[in-house]
Amino acid sequence: MLHKLLTRAILAVFLIGMVIPVLGLLIFSIDNQGLFTLQNYSALFSDPSFQQALVNSIGISLTSVALAIVLFTPPLWYGYLFNPRMMRVMEGLSFITFVLPAVVLGLAYVQFFSNPPFALAGTPTLLPFAFALFGMPYYIQAVLNRLRHTDVRIYHEAVQSLGGSAWTSFWRIQFQAMAPGILIGSILVFSIGMGEFTITQLTTGGSFMTLPIYLQVGFQNNPLTGAAMAVIGMGIAIGGVFVTLFALSRRNRGVRDAAH
Repeated sequence: MLHKLLTRAILAVFLIGMVIPVLGLLIFSIDNQGLFTLQNYSALFSDPSFQQALVNSIGISLTSVALAIVLFTPPLWYGYLFNPRMMRVMEGLSFITFVLPAVVLGLAYVQFFSNPPFALAGTPTLLPFAFALFGMPYYIQAVLNRLRHTDVRIYHEAVQSLGGSAWTSFWRIQFQAMAPGILIGSILVFSIGMGEFTITQLTTGGSFMTLPIYLQVGFQNNPLTGAAMAVIGMGIAIGGVFVTLFALSRRNRGVRDAAH
């Protein structure tokens, strides 16, 4: 009984700590001298700069996700199945970016890509690579957790013993096992791309308008509009979480139905 009460109390404190700041920001964004209005939101969506910032952020974030999938997934798969030492090296290196401040990574990109033949500083070209690298530890851990949880080595050996091809083993077993981890890791990388301000500011000099840059400018010019922008950003993040949970629940339900 005491354990249940303690658990509920901890959950209540956690929820209150999460909900109250969001609720306060929402109320602030719709407040207009004591009157509640959606004028700030309508002004945002009618602003061409906001529309362009939204398109830019989504495009850069999706490109970052594609890079993370292409650059990190094959080495993780190969290392887990055939070269555990390489996998441990990748996992160890990923934690370097986990503890690396964004300002350090941004300055490193600016210094390295400021001179020919890689004079890319000041352009958005570097952003997908920077976001993919910044999200690497989250992506790698999400995929590795799935590989370890399923232990695809056993299924890979079973497929080979039954005469199945390497492609059959990969597509029917290994990829299916990694898919939830790839989805979760992709959501995390996408969230970083949508919300990262420091790297964007340093590598582009603020010349490429994204949602974080727009938010910073909006708070300076009109705090109410900036608050509305922050609420929209949180809505996008929460929506991404629910989409992920829905996709995982549908997949798990399909697996259970197939098993029965």
